[in-house]
Amino acid sequence: MSELELLADDIGGRLMAVIVRDGVADDLYADAPAGAPRARWGALYLGKVVKVDTKLQAALVDLGGGLTGFLPAKHVRTPGADASETRSGIAELLSGGQMIVVQVKSESRAGSRDENEKMPRLTMKVYLSGLFLAYSPVSRQVTISRKIENEDILALTANLKGAGGWIVRSPVEKASEEDIEAEAARLQAEWQRILADKQAMGDRPGLLQEGPDAVARALTDYGADAFGHIRAGNKRVLALLTDWSAAHQPALANSKRLRLFKPEKNAAALFEAHDIYGTLEALEDNVVHLSSGASLVIEPTAALTVIDVNQGAASGIVAANLSAAQSVARQCRLRNLSGVILVDFINMEKKDERHRLLEELQAAVGEDAANTQVHGFTRLGMVEITRRRRAGSLAENLAK
Repeated sequence: MSELELLADDIGGRLMAVIVRDGVADDLYADAPAGAPRARWGALYLGKVVKVDTKLQAALVDLGGGLTGFLPAKHVRTPGADASETRSGIAELLSGGQMIVVQVKSESRAGSRDENEKMPRLTMKVYLSGLFLAYSPVSRQVTISRKIENEDILALTANLKGAGGWIVRSPVEKASEEDIEAEAARLQAEWQRILADKQAMGDRPGLLQEGPDAVARALTDYGADAFGHIRAGNKRVLALLTDWSAAHQPALANSKRLRLFKPEKNAAALFEAHDIYGTLEALEDNVVHLSSGASLVIEPTAALTVIDVNQGAASGIVAANLSAAQSVARQCRLRNLSGVILVDFINMEKKDERHRLLEELQAAVGEDAANTQVHGFTRLGMVEITRRRRAGSLAENLAK
């Protein structure tokens, strides 16, 4: 089983959390700089509907502080409605000036040279996330991860029905009944606090609750128990880790697994000691050289990302493609690529070789915390991948 470490530090005014797998940086979570005017993924806002567009079947929502979000009709939730109910047109669902609670479903996306930055996408299908559960006060459904096989856990979480909507996450298998009940109660109390803040704000749009930072996203996505070591680069980051632990997994706060990094002779900083700076520098280049002798050329565009695989000095086409599959999945995580990703592998004629490549790629993206799907070969012979967008890409965050 792979050994995972979590390294977190402030770099250039940005909070970064790096997942290290068997000594190599394998995933990266990065926030925009402190004070950047951006609606963070998962943040809750009290918004004011400023425009209802029947052509787009969406509403523009003032979030306060100069921010505006895009709310599609399919993500509007009316009182008492559930996800399975038929949706109406946007004009029947919302009206100008209406105050609504919305959540950032995906952060704003950088536009092309000829267009402005695209607005963050919003949803009224609100979820509050914990380590084991996610709670939706506006739903009635209970969704259980397909990875959960423990029948006792399945029976226990079935009792959540009738108390709002829930998503039961795979780390729940390591939780006790008391842990689950305590987290459920905490999430419900958190929602009551948000409602009280909403009441106090009246008709003034603004932030109700900030979305999780890079450290919180990493710990929640992977589960704190997945890491053999968790290291903070400074006392502020250590406090973030400790506060998260106190709220979600109290035993971790005093565990030897969670420690402040202590500089040694040849390394003055946490990321320097683990060569993370070298990884960050390499991510600024669109060419990735592989140990097999092959290489990747990564070209993001406004509509999609294209990755070209070159054989280079690799000894064979199949070997080059298989090594590239692993690297494609890793680069998607490190660069936080999202949307449609087309990979132009080196052409292979045999069906069994193409099938083997897809299996290798599917296994590689299976380790991704973001929802990533391999859709197979297109008619033009490229492999199509889709990866759900949440936070901005690394390039977008570094450009802020």
